[in-house]
Amino acid sequence: MDDALSRELADLAALHRLSPLRTEYLPTTAHELRPAALAAVVDEVLLGSRTVIVECGCGASSVMLARLLAKRGFGHLLSVEHDERTAAFVASQLRREGLGHVARVVHAPLSPHPAALGSARWYHPQLVHDEVSVYVERYGLVDLLLVDGPLSGDARYPALPVFRGVLAPGAAVLVDDSERPGEQTVLVRWAEEFALRFRTTPRTCLATGTALD
Repeated sequence: MDDALSRELADLAALHRLSPLRTEYLPTTAHELRPAALAAVVDEVLLGSRTVIVECGCGASSVMLARLLAKRGFGHLLSVEHDERTAAFVASQLRREGLGHVARVVHAPLSPHPAALGSARWYHPQLVHDEVSVYVERYGLVDLLLVDGPLSGDARYPALPVFRGVLAPGAAVLVDDSERPGEQTVLVRWAEEFALRFRTTPRTCLATGTALD
């Protein structure tokens, strides 16, 4: 079976598994997590008992994760998004569904960043610092970091330099689009610089690493 067909079948199976969280239609936004990848994230949240989640990049999947946390009865999600339209949609949907107590969206435009590679831009440094500081002070250290933005490739590199200081021992680091060359380069650098070992699952295109204790 070729990789494309395997991924399509994995997505179909994941849509069925995710059906309890698909309570109403949600539009697909740019750079959305594939169903199989979202199902893998949901599994990590439940099996790993993750309670303090940070997401780089947001979309319809963010609403579904918020639904999961609300149904489970504990846990919080902070999503950082550079696209104003996407951030506004997700924030309004969370308010409409009464999920504001478990999830928050921060619109952080792309800006020059001291941790960025070359001329790549990342989320506004001061804004992210302030939001994450309040979030961690309120709920504790981050035990799941999901990197699905911004954009792709080298632009995602600052995520670990920025968040490593607030990751809990044993925190999971999940990276979407791990099959792309740019993401692979970032994963190699992270593994070397932060002593993380990533495992990639081809059917989900999701790489998983664990922060050291």
